Amino acid sequence: MSANKRVPTGVPGLDDLIQGGLQTSDFVLLVGGIGTGKTIFSTQFAYQGAKVLGEPVLFATFEEDAASLRKNMLKFGMDLTALEKEKKLKLIDLEGLEGRGMGSNIDTILAALDEIKAKRLVVDSLTAFLSGAGEKFDYSFLMHLIYKTLKREGVTTLMSVSRFQGQNDFSSSLEEFVADGVFLVENYLAESMELRTRFMVRKMRGTEHSRKYHMVVFGPKGLEILPYTI
Repeated sequence: MSANKRVPTGVPGLDDLIQGGLQTSDFVLLVGGIGTGKTIFSTQFAYQGAKVLGEPVLFATFEEDAASLRKNMLKFGMDLTALEKEKKLKLIDLEGLEGRGMGSNIDTILAALDEIKAKRLVVDSLTAFLSGAGEKFDYSFLMHLIYKTLKREGVTTLMSVSRFQGQNDFSSSLEEFVADGVFLVENYLAESMELRTRFMVRKMRGTEHSRKYHMVVFGPKGLEILPYTI
């Protein structure tokens, strides 16, 4: 498979900022605070792959239970249940399960990827996934293992990462070093004293990309990144 093959993200306005889409098997982090639209963004990425491109997609949710996710995404016209019935989407709900260790969760994800021959993987969120681990583990080894496994299988991956106020300087964090790309989405207070959302491509290996902030708007079909910069 050509490393230069581009696949649409499913997020309106984003592909134009990254040479037409992601490269097949890219491992991308979506970094943002609470209420910035990370789950909507992640679901659009999954929905695009399954509904439009016909790519089998695995969605592993850790922060929001599967029933709530299905219900909330219907508001934006994304019928996850229909895609599940068509075997185009597999939704794994690991949130709230007691007694599951990191190794067990990883095994579950890898088994599901193999089961449906997934071409896209969404983990929402990596922060909850890692913080839920009760046992000690080698973080560096874990991230490299996941990265290499997904690369080998040719899976294009999006994992959301929660960042809070005062945590903007994360350039040296390991997960970003491993990742092929880093998308930043954040809320800010405009001069009008209105809370708005903006987006930036912080990193994208092998891709000429925008290096400016772009405004994000939310509408009946989800999240959209506007072409003009701010």
